[in-house]
Amino acid sequence: MTVFKAAITRGANPINPDTIEITDRFAIFKKRRIYLIGYNSIMIPFSKISSVEINTGFIGTKIIIHSFGEDTITAHRFALKDAKQIKRLIENQL
Repeated sequence: MTVFKAAITRGANPINPDTIEITDRFAIFKKRRIYLIGYNSIMIPFSKISSVEINTGFIGTKIIIHSFGEDTITAHRFALKDAKQIKRLIENQL
């Protein structure tokens, strides 16, 4: 399992940055709940992923993982290097 965290240098929250975990079968997005108790997570199997988008802006990179179902992962403020690696890891599994 590979874990990527939103970059604090790009404006991510240092206490609870968003994370994307890439396992051998799933892409998992975790975001801390507003009151710091637990996580909201979206788990998409690689067989359901249709595309991965990277949008680079002035304050970091946005990663959008589209699926054939109803879930879409949208993660903000990642370093471009991490975003490219996430995209590469997912596309190698498709």
